[in-house]
Amino acid sequence: MSRNMFRVAMLLCITAALAVSLGCGKPVNVEKPIPVSTPQAQKPVEPPAKLPPPAPAEVESAIGRIFGNDLVLERTGQWFIVGDFNGDSYEDVAVIARVNASKLDDINGELANWTIQDADKFFVPPSGKRVVQLPHFDPVKLNKGEEILAIIHGYGPKGWRNPDARQAYLVRHAAASFAGLAPSISVKSIRAMRLPIQTEMIKEIRNNKKGFLFWTGGAYAWHPDES
Repeated sequence: MSRNMFRVAMLLCITAALAVSLGCGKPVNVEKPIPVSTPQAQKPVEPPAKLPPPAPAEVESAIGRIFGNDLVLERTGQWFIVGDFNGDSYEDVAVIARVNASKLDDINGELANWTIQDADKFFVPPSGKRVVQLPHFDPVKLNKGEEILAIIHGYGPKGWRNPDARQAYLVRHAAASFAGLAPSISVKSIRAMRLPIQTEMIKEIRNNKKGFLFWTGGAYAWHPDES
Protein backbone atom coordinates (compact mmCIF):
# COMPACT_ATOMS: atom_id res chain seq x y z
CA MET A 1 0.00 0.00 0.00
CA SER A 2 1.40 3.40 -0.94
CA ARG A 3 1.84 6.16 1.54
CA ASN A 4 -0.99 8.23 -0.02
CA MET A 5 -3.47 5.39 0.12
CA PHE A 6 -2.54 4.79 3.73
CA ARG A 7 -3.27 8.44 4.54
CA VAL A 8 -6.66 8.27 2.82
CA ALA A 9 -7.61 5.16 4.75
CA MET A 10 -6.62 6.76 8.05
CA LEU A 11 -8.64 9.88 7.21
CA LEU A 12 -11.74 7.76 6.48
CA CYS A 13 -11.35 5.90 9.79
CA ILE A 14 -11.04 9.14 11.73
CA THR A 15 -14.15 10.59 9.99
CA ALA A 16 -16.18 7.46 10.77
CA ALA A 17 -15.10 7.54 14.40
CA LEU A 18 -16.13 11.18 14.75
CA ALA A 19 -19.55 10.44 13.21
CA VAL A 20 -20.16 7.60 15.66
CA SER A 21 -19.08 9.68 18.63
CA LEU A 22 -21.25 12.61 17.61
CA GLY A 23 -24.25 10.31 17.01
CA CYS A 24 -23.92 8.82 20.46
CA GLY A 25 -23.98 12.28 21.94
CA LYS A 26 -27.38 13.19 20.48
CA PRO A 27 -30.22 13.25 22.99
CA VAL A 28 -32.70 10.37 22.71
CA ASN A 29 -36.38 11.30 22.60
CA VAL A 30 -38.17 9.25 25.25
CA GLU A 31 -41.98 9.40 25.50
CA LYS A 32 -42.89 10.65 28.94
CA PRO A 33 -45.68 8.92 30.86
CA ILE A 34 -48.99 10.78 31.06
CA PRO A 35 -49.32 12.27 34.53
CA VAL A 36 -52.21 10.84 36.52
CA SER A 37 -54.18 13.51 38.32
CA THR A 38 -55.67 12.73 41.70
CA PRO A 39 -59.48 13.07 41.55
CA GLN A 40 -60.79 15.89 43.70
CA ALA A 41 -63.59 15.15 46.11
CA GLN A 42 -66.79 16.86 44.92
CA LYS A 43 -68.65 18.99 47.36
CA PRO A 44 -72.22 17.87 48.04
CA VAL A 45 -74.87 19.99 46.36
CA GLU A 46 -76.37 22.30 48.93
CA PRO A 47 -80.13 22.86 48.89
CA PRO A 48 -81.30 26.37 48.00
CA ALA A 49 -81.41 28.87 50.82
CA LYS A 50 -84.71 29.15 52.64
CA LEU A 51 -86.75 31.91 51.08
CA PRO A 52 -88.57 34.52 53.17
CA PRO A 53 -92.33 34.15 53.61
CA PRO A 54 -94.12 35.50 50.54
CA ALA A 55 -96.11 38.70 50.62
CA PRO A 56 -99.56 38.67 48.98
CA ALA A 57 -98.36 41.28 46.48
CA GLU A 58 -95.58 38.90 45.33
CA VAL A 59 -98.09 36.11 44.79
CA GLU A 60 -100.41 38.38 42.84
CA SER A 61 -97.49 39.51 40.67
CA ALA A 62 -96.49 35.91 39.89
CA ILE A 63 -100.07 34.94 38.98
CA GLY A 64 -100.36 38.01 36.75
CA ARG A 65 -97.05 37.14 35.04
CA ILE A 66 -98.32 33.71 34.03
CA PHE A 67 -102.10 34.01 33.70
CA GLY A 68 -102.64 37.73 33.10
CA ASN A 69 -106.24 38.57 34.01
CA ASP A 70 -107.60 35.12 33.10
CA LEU A 71 -108.03 34.30 36.79
CA VAL A 72 -109.79 36.04 39.67
CA LEU A 73 -107.98 35.59 43.00
CA GLU A 74 -109.95 34.78 46.14
CA ARG A 75 -107.83 36.91 48.53
CA THR A 76 -109.77 35.72 51.60
CA GLY A 77 -108.36 33.58 54.39
CA GLN A 78 -105.33 31.50 53.43
CA TRP A 79 -105.62 31.69 49.66
CA PHE A 80 -102.07 30.59 48.80
CA ILE A 81 -99.42 28.18 50.07
CA VAL A 82 -95.77 27.57 49.16
CA GLY A 83 -93.67 24.39 49.20
CA ASP A 84 -91.66 22.02 47.04
CA PHE A 85 -94.63 20.30 45.45
CA ASN A 86 -92.78 18.57 42.56
CA GLY A 87 -89.62 17.54 44.43
CA ASP A 88 -86.98 19.54 42.54
CA SER A 89 -85.78 21.43 45.66
CA TYR A 90 -87.20 24.75 44.39
CA GLU A 91 -90.14 26.49 46.01
CA ASP A 92 -93.53 26.39 44.23
CA VAL A 93 -96.72 28.30 44.95
CA ALA A 94 -100.36 27.19 44.86
CA VAL A 95 -103.15 29.78 44.73
CA ILE A 96 -106.93 29.45 45.04
CA ALA A 97 -108.65 31.31 42.20
CA ARG A 98 -111.69 31.36 39.96
CA VAL A 99 -111.94 31.30 36.20
CA ASN A 100 -112.61 34.74 34.74
CA ALA A 101 -115.92 34.25 32.91
CA SER A 102 -114.91 36.61 30.12
CA LYS A 103 -111.61 34.77 29.52
CA LEU A 104 -112.86 31.21 29.28
CA ASP A 105 -111.72 30.73 25.68
CA ASP A 106 -108.21 31.93 26.56
CA ILE A 107 -107.96 29.61 29.56
CA ASN A 108 -109.12 26.52 27.66
CA GLY A 109 -107.29 27.44 24.47
CA GLU A 110 -104.89 24.95 22.87
CA LEU A 111 -102.13 27.57 22.83
CA ALA A 112 -102.37 28.35 26.53
CA ASN A 113 -99.05 28.26 28.41
CA TRP A 114 -100.35 26.05 31.21
CA THR A 115 -101.71 22.56 31.74
CA ILE A 116 -105.27 21.89 32.92
CA GLN A 117 -105.79 18.80 35.07
CA ASP A 118 -108.41 17.14 37.24
CA ALA A 119 -107.11 16.02 40.64
CA ASP A 120 -109.72 13.24 40.74
CA LYS A 121 -108.55 11.76 37.43
CA PHE A 122 -105.02 10.48 37.65
CA PHE A 123 -103.06 7.28 37.25
CA VAL A 124 -100.05 5.94 39.11
CA PRO A 125 -98.63 2.72 37.55
CA PRO A 126 -98.66 -0.14 40.07
CA SER A 127 -95.22 -1.19 41.22
CA GLY A 128 -93.85 -4.53 40.06
CA LYS A 129 -95.68 -4.60 36.71
CA ARG A 130 -93.88 -4.11 33.41
CA VAL A 131 -96.94 -3.99 31.17
CA VAL A 132 -99.69 -1.62 32.23
CA GLN A 133 -102.72 -0.46 30.27
CA LEU A 134 -103.11 3.28 30.64
CA PRO A 135 -106.63 4.60 31.28
CA HIS A 136 -108.14 7.13 28.89
CA PHE A 137 -108.94 10.59 30.22
CA ASP A 138 -110.72 13.20 28.11
CA PRO A 139 -109.08 16.65 27.95
CA VAL A 140 -110.12 18.80 30.90
CA LYS A 141 -112.02 22.00 30.16
CA LEU A 142 -112.79 24.54 32.88
CA ASN A 143 -116.14 26.29 33.33
CA LYS A 144 -117.06 29.92 33.92
CA GLY A 145 -116.48 30.95 37.52
CA GLU A 146 -115.14 27.52 38.48
CA GLU A 147 -112.90 27.47 41.55
CA ILE A 148 -109.52 25.91 40.81
CA LEU A 149 -106.00 25.72 42.19
CA ALA A 150 -103.35 27.55 40.16
CA ILE A 151 -99.84 26.19 40.68
CA ILE A 152 -96.56 27.69 39.51
CA HIS A 153 -93.47 25.49 39.66
CA GLY A 154 -90.34 27.26 40.82
CA TYR A 155 -87.17 27.61 38.74
CA GLY A 156 -83.75 28.17 40.28
CA PRO A 157 -82.96 29.36 43.80
CA LYS A 158 -85.64 32.08 43.64
CA GLY A 159 -88.30 29.47 42.95
CA TRP A 160 -91.68 30.73 41.78
CA ARG A 161 -90.49 34.33 42.21
CA ASN A 162 -88.06 33.85 39.33
CA PRO A 163 -89.32 35.61 36.17
CA ASP A 164 -88.20 32.52 34.20
CA ALA A 165 -90.54 30.27 36.22
CA ARG A 166 -93.19 29.50 33.60
CA GLN A 167 -94.37 25.93 34.20
CA ALA A 168 -97.93 26.25 35.49
CA TYR A 169 -101.04 24.13 36.14
CA LEU A 170 -104.73 24.77 36.66
CA VAL A 171 -106.13 21.92 38.76
CA ARG A 172 -109.81 21.14 39.10
CA HIS A 173 -111.06 19.56 42.37
CA ALA A 174 -107.99 20.89 44.17
CA ALA A 175 -109.16 24.22 45.61
CA ALA A 176 -109.86 23.58 49.28
CA SER A 177 -108.95 24.76 52.76
CA PHE A 178 -105.20 24.47 53.28
CA ALA A 179 -104.08 22.59 56.39
CA GLY A 180 -100.30 22.72 55.94
CA LEU A 181 -97.70 20.52 54.24
CA ALA A 182 -96.59 16.92 54.69
CA PRO A 183 -93.72 14.86 53.19
CA SER A 184 -94.97 12.33 50.65
CA ILE A 185 -93.09 9.54 52.45
CA SER A 186 -94.97 10.27 55.68
CA VAL A 187 -98.22 8.68 54.44
CA LYS A 188 -98.32 4.90 54.10
CA SER A 189 -100.76 4.82 51.19
CA ILE A 190 -98.64 7.36 49.26
CA ARG A 191 -95.43 5.44 49.99
CA ALA A 192 -97.06 2.31 48.58
CA MET A 193 -97.40 4.07 45.22
CA ARG A 194 -93.58 4.19 44.94
CA LEU A 195 -93.56 7.62 43.38
CA PRO A 196 -90.38 8.49 41.44
CA ILE A 197 -89.47 11.39 43.73
CA GLN A 198 -90.17 12.63 47.22
CA THR A 199 -92.24 15.80 47.43
CA GLU A 200 -94.18 17.99 49.80
CA MET A 201 -97.93 17.36 49.71
CA ILE A 202 -100.58 19.97 50.42
CA LYS A 203 -102.83 18.93 53.28
CA GLU A 204 -106.37 20.00 52.48
CA ILE A 205 -109.92 19.80 53.78
CA ARG A 206 -112.23 19.31 50.80
CA ASN A 207 -115.97 18.90 51.29
CA ASN A 208 -115.36 18.35 55.02
CA LYS A 209 -112.93 15.51 54.27
CA LYS A 210 -109.21 15.57 54.98
CA GLY A 211 -106.82 14.62 52.23
CA PHE A 212 -103.66 15.41 50.32
CA LEU A 213 -102.88 17.01 46.99
CA PHE A 214 -99.67 15.46 45.68
CA TRP A 215 -97.50 15.31 42.56
CA THR A 216 -97.42 11.90 40.86
CA GLY A 217 -94.45 12.78 38.67
CA GLY A 218 -96.62 14.07 35.84
CA ALA A 219 -99.87 15.33 37.36
CA TYR A 220 -101.50 16.57 40.55
CA ALA A 221 -103.81 14.18 42.34
CA TRP A 222 -106.10 14.14 45.35
CA HIS A 223 -105.90 11.35 47.90
CA PRO A 224 -108.09 11.05 51.02
CA ASP A 225 -106.47 10.90 54.44
CA GLU A 226 -107.02 7.32 55.54
CA SER A 227 -105.45 7.66 58.98
